[in-house]
Amino acid sequence: MSHYESLNMVNLRRLAIIGSGPTALYLLKHIADAANHLASHIDRIEIFEKDIELGRGMPYSPRTTDQYNLCNIASKELPPLETPFADWLRQLDDDTLLSYGMRPGEISEDETYSRLAMGHYFADQFQAQLHKLRTAGVRIVEHANCRVADINDQIDAESVTVVVDNGSEYEFDAVVIASGHSFDDRDQPQAGYYASPWPIQKLLPNSNEQWNFTIGTLGASLSAFDVISSLAHRHGRFDDGDTMKYRANPGSGEFRFVMHAAKGWLPHLQYEQTESFRVLYRHVRADVLEHLRDENGFLRLDTYFDQVCRPSLIKAFSSDGRDDIVEQLKASDFGIESFAKTMTDEHEYADAFEGMRCEFPEAKESVEQDRPIHWKEIFDDLMYTLNFHAHWMPAEDHIRFQSVVMPFLLNVIAAMPLQSARMLLALRDAGRLELVAGRATVVCCENGETTVDVEEGNKTTTHTYRMFVDCTGQGSLKLDEFPFASLVRSGSVRPARAEFARSDSVKELSDCDRERLVDTDPPAYEIGGIDIDPSYRIIDVDGQPNDRLYDVAFPHATGVRPYSYGLQVCELTARMVVDYWKVNLPDATLSRQAKEIHH
Repeated sequence: MSHYESLNMVNLRRLAIIGSGPTALYLLKHIADAANHLASHIDRIEIFEKDIELGRGMPYSPRTTDQYNLCNIASKELPPLETPFADWLRQLDDDTLLSYGMRPGEISEDETYSRLAMGHYFADQFQAQLHKLRTAGVRIVEHANCRVADINDQIDAESVTVVVDNGSEYEFDAVVIASGHSFDDRDQPQAGYYASPWPIQKLLPNSNEQWNFTIGTLGASLSAFDVISSLAHRHGRFDDGDTMKYRANPGSGEFRFVMHAAKGWLPHLQYEQTESFRVLYRHVRADVLEHLRDENGFLRLDTYFDQVCRPSLIKAFSSDGRDDIVEQLKASDFGIESFAKTMTDEHEYADAFEGMRCEFPEAKESVEQDRPIHWKEIFDDLMYTLNFHAHWMPAEDHIRFQSVVMPFLLNVIAAMPLQSARMLLALRDAGRLELVAGRATVVCCENGETTVDVEEGNKTTTHTYRMFVDCTGQGSLKLDEFPFASLVRSGSVRPARAEFARSDSVKELSDCDRERLVDTDPPAYEIGGIDIDPSYRIIDVDGQPNDRLYDVAFPHATGVRPYSYGLQVCELTARMVVDYWKVNLPDATLSRQAKEIHH
């Protein structure tokens, strides 16, 4: 089946969108941009948002994030909306800018700013899209502070029922699930254990309190830094200068942080790029990529690395003056695992903070003097392309991708802003921050403390914390965690899976991986999340995509779309859905059939 081929004609007369974060925003933008074609097919769009305001999205809402939490994307890297972010900021009054920690008159397209400011911007742009749609004749209904409790697919009626918290039901012809991230309520505050940092307000002391104890984080990610930044600002101040200093408040003698990271890594630092925007087929044409699939339809990871990544990376490392890596890439036995290991080894230090300090001048020069680090940008590009074709990979390569490529990719690409790195180093210099390498496991939550065992080599150490925060992010969704139970019970959704390229591969699976086998003939492997097709239609237990149900929530699609991170992925995801609609609405379908008959 081709990318845009449909079993039925799409009906968008009554369209619901569950969630109003960035992917929903870009979905509305692409609908509005195609209003000349789509508006006559849409009578109304209803948007359901559990927050009190539409458009902000979880990471940018004042109910979940904090004034000290920064974006890691600059204005020039944001996919276009009605007004560029930097221009929008320049329109704000001085008091509002100061409340977001910005200096009036110093707004730049290159800087990263407060997530609260970006949330304000997104909410404003959301309303701009709704205005465009209303002007085009589409009725818009906004349901704020309204959580969707369930969704039912009415097969006989060819409609979908949305059930909200108060029991009210709404009927639609199509529903797009854009609910974004959600974090289950597994906190145990009596033991100081928090299953996620969000909402971050739950971690903050009252205005007259100080946390005079050590705070642990599971992970050394950007989310861990959000926790550290929010709490550090409330227990002292950062004095800027050639070298940033941290001054703790009186009475904060025992206030400090310990980050637990399995590999002992800190994120790579921000870097300059030659191109602000990712392009899906920048390094390989769509038809060429299609022809790289083998006789069974699989795109093998080794083939993709050899035919697409290797030549692009050789060019990138040549531009970076890294002839040593170029020579290694020219060797046919230097595959993606070798590449990941080689570049990881360069980032490994006995003291990760000293490593960050060592790498800081190069990163600063890259950003301030517009000197790109080409290989990082190109590798991100290449994985962006692979992400949107990962449904072609067999199970063997999904396992390799998740175990080898993703940890390396997230560490390289989740680049830490330079200002955030300076804060980390200031806390380290003040004796307020430590990093512990090893696999950390929470073993006990009782008596007001969380106990953590850390395995590093043959050694196990035990740590106890009055506050311990899991910052590893939302994991891969299991089917019983899917938020709309009726779709699960009715068989309207199924776990995402991939077939094996070789039947013998099943025998080689670890015990842990064998638990994810699907009892089909031939057997398949559950890759995480729910099954969707390339146009984000939900696939049912019989393997059929559903033109009434679409799921663009990244945590739901972690198997089929394993590298779905960032606002540029939000934009392309939304565009793919709307592009599918444009060629599968009744008039488009009839037009296509007429062309086929004519030819």
